Amino acid sequence: MRFNDAVFGVVLIGFAVVAALATRSFPEMPGQSYGPALFPLILSVGLAASGILLVRSGLRDRASQPLFALDDWARSGRGIGALALTIAGLVFYIFASERLGFIPTAFLMVATVLIRLRGRWFSSVLIAAVVTLIVHWIFHGLLLVPLPWGILEPLVF
Repeated sequence: MRFNDAVFGVVLIGFAVVAALATRSFPEMPGQSYGPALFPLILSVGLAASGILLVRSGLRDRASQPLFALDDWARSGRGIGALALTIAGLVFYIFASERLGFIPTAFLMVATVLIRLRGRWFSSVLIAAVVTLIVHWIFHGLLLVPLPWGILEPLVF
């Protein structure tokens, strides 16, 4: 699928407005003229400016580029199936990760997608296991993100 730049520009402007409005609820810092809302507000202004430039570019090119166009993959059943599988995997993670834990959930997601796209079981399962452990190590070990353990909780030491 391809979208005209104007479509992405409008979405970016909308996101910038929502983010800027959210900064209004941030607390003030006593004794300072700026607080925690300053940086997100600056980012919102930058996003809105980028959105305006994208809208301008999209409107200028609208004669040669439609607002929305389907690529070949979007017309094939295989492409739509891969997109649906990706979205289903994200929904599965949202609902299953607390109960199953990050490692089993991510492994099932990655293995399913790889098996569907590659068609090879053994190497897909092996790749899924390695990728899952590397991602877990990066987020849990290095970045200290508290990932859910789920059914693996008894094994954590």
